[in-house]
Amino acid sequence: MRDDVLEIGPWIPGVVPRVALVALVAGASAALGLAAGWQAAAVAAVIIGAVWPRTGLAWFSLVVVPLAVLWQPIDLGHTMIAVAALHLGHVLATMMLAVPVRSRVSLAALRPTAIRLVGVQVVAQALAVVAIVLPRADGAGLAWAAPLGACAVAILAVLLLRGLDTPRHPEPRAPREQSFE
Repeated sequence: MRDDVLEIGPWIPGVVPRVALVALVAGASAALGLAAGWQAAAVAAVIIGAVWPRTGLAWFSLVVVPLAVLWQPIDLGHTMIAVAALHLGHVLATMMLAVPVRSRVSLAALRPTAIRLVGVQVVAQALAVVAIVLPRADGAGLAWAAPLGACAVAILAVLLLRGLDTPRHPEPRAPREQSFE
């Protein structure tokens, strides 16, 4: 039994999500034009978070991405970079919690995550373009959409949580006792 080998097909080392997250945060903070101090803080936080994922510093390092967008004039390119970096950063940080450093991750196992990532990015990038491109009548832009979106997310969360209560595979019923008297 010791000679058995588990074949998983094409794979990547478990350290790849950590390295990719460090590169993502460093690249996004540089591309968004953050001050050197903020870039250094973000990179230091993501490195510590990559070494010790349970600290949550990987997610904390992503805070600089929306801050970089807020501190600058409105720009479609920066907004699109921020949306992509924030989402991909969250996915990679979450993977770090589940994937040990010395493990191997099958590319087939990453396929569903990649498909969801692309699907969400298509919608999110389209919404970012609409939010930036729409004309502003009074300078407020799409400020009215934030509470509307929050309500939509809350309703969706309630619907999804209600779906968790219903069993997908109901337990078999016990047979009724029959009397033949």
